[in-house]
Amino acid sequence: MLRPVYTEPENCKDCYRCIRECPVKAIRIEDNKASIIAERCVYCGHCTQICPTGAKKIRDGLSSARMVISRNPRKTYLSLDGSYVSEFGDVPHEALIRAARRLGFAGVSETALGAELVTRATEEFLASAPPSIYISSGCPVVVDYVRKYDPELIPCITPVVSPMIAHARMLRQLYGNDIKIVFAGPCIGRKAEADAYGDLVDVVITFRDLSLWFEREGIDLQEMAEKATEDDRFVPYMAGMGELYPVAGGITAGFKMPGKLATRMAFSDMFNITDLLDHIEITDMQESIFMELHACKGGCINGPGKLKNTSVALKRYDVVNKCERREPEMNFPGIDLSASFTAENLDGASREYPEYMIHEALAAIGKNSPADELNCSSCGYYTCREFAVAMIEGRAEDNMCASYMRKIAHDKASVLMQKIPAGIVIVNSELKIVDMNRNFAEAMGEGTLGIYDMCPGMAGSSLAGMCSFDELFRTAIATGEEIKERRVKEGDRTWLLSIFNIQPRRQVFGLLQDLQEPAVRKEWMVEKTREVIRNHMITVQKVAGLLGENAAYTDVTLRNILEAYDKGDEKEN
Repeated sequence: MLRPVYTEPENCKDCYRCIRECPVKAIRIEDNKASIIAERCVYCGHCTQICPTGAKKIRDGLSSARMVISRNPRKTYLSLDGSYVSEFGDVPHEALIRAARRLGFAGVSETALGAELVTRATEEFLASAPPSIYISSGCPVVVDYVRKYDPELIPCITPVVSPMIAHARMLRQLYGNDIKIVFAGPCIGRKAEADAYGDLVDVVITFRDLSLWFEREGIDLQEMAEKATEDDRFVPYMAGMGELYPVAGGITAGFKMPGKLATRMAFSDMFNITDLLDHIEITDMQESIFMELHACKGGCINGPGKLKNTSVALKRYDVVNKCERREPEMNFPGIDLSASFTAENLDGASREYPEYMIHEALAAIGKNSPADELNCSSCGYYTCREFAVAMIEGRAEDNMCASYMRKIAHDKASVLMQKIPAGIVIVNSELKIVDMNRNFAEAMGEGTLGIYDMCPGMAGSSLAGMCSFDELFRTAIATGEEIKERRVKEGDRTWLLSIFNIQPRRQVFGLLQDLQEPAVRKEWMVEKTREVIRNHMITVQKVAGLLGENAAYTDVTLRNILEAYDKGDEKEN
């Protein structure tokens, strides 16, 4: 089965943003492409929101939901997450219910009803539990994180199912175990949870899926609002305090708790939560602490499958303002709400490695001392040592280190510049030298060569005054136009100068070749001869009057070739 979150490799541009933004680093880079490590992923869905190319995808649920309805007409119920208020709040809930029934659902029920059952069960547990730190079980992402990364905290999770599972059991008790249930909400973690509880929840879709479904069926919510009747209502009844579950602090807001059974706290955002859980120390507790944790910042209203990107504050206002805070109308004493959680063994998960292995991995990217460890996070990892561990585990490649690759590129360029049998200089917009090879310094005279030997590259020196053709560099930078094969004189020698753009108007590359060198002279003459032939073939097709112009051009070019030969012969003699 396709995982709830996956990567389309062809769209991945190896920017490593998914690694930087993943709270558990559940990303593997192979051949410069990022893929999700399913065993490490907690399905927070954050990568699907921040991937700049859309390479991270949420598993489609719409096709499966449509198939479920087609095979089970009028026996499929929609479990609607309470955050629908912040997504579809511009129309009355009756319009949403009518639209869902038009799709083929037998009824629409608020997941918040399950949340109310979970609240009561959690309170009962806390009332009899020994003093300790307890973690809410409502967010599947948080639960998965504890199971995979902090298994010692598993006893701290309240042993109660999530609102989605509680609601599914309630609906099946009311309408029969043969019904089908589709959950709609902003959470991607619910997809993984539904996979684990396939006998209860058949399909999970996002609010974006639901909106797209309405659009494809030509259902207009405003029109549905105008046609809504008394029959368009939530089944079996409307929720009360459970409607606050999607916002941070909404779970504890529904607690009655006679007496002070526990100090209540609420935290959201997976990065905050990982830091919180990784530093928890459970000592002798005088009273219990109940921590309501949401993986998404602000709560479920900010989930990755949300429909709108409006302010979290406004979404919270919509949910809180809509909640009527009334007591549940029905009791379901026969529903089993108990849950047990076990640690999940992570194959290849990060573990402690001996120092020599980490040092070897660091040395492979040019980090031979602590001073070399920049911890710049360009690779996506917080520290160079964390990156080294990822390389040991096969989750990362050495070319992800920007400083290492920059050094390799610089070293290769430096070697290449020195090996090329021509003068090379790189100049910036201020005519300051960025780099230069020894051949160029030698061409500029003994004085420049002496300075070069003391300061290789002569970075920061001014080209102006160093040579007689610095104005050509100034012109190339000012105009952005390249100069190719311009003959220039420096002292008693003639050179062939070409100037190419590295960054137009900002940085240029100068290539200086000695025309007296046999190889250069031959290459130059061959190119000039080809130029003559090309020009001749074009002009012979023109009118006779232009042949005189071509003859003059040919004469000048051939004279240049002869002069080059003559000077070369004189020098050899």
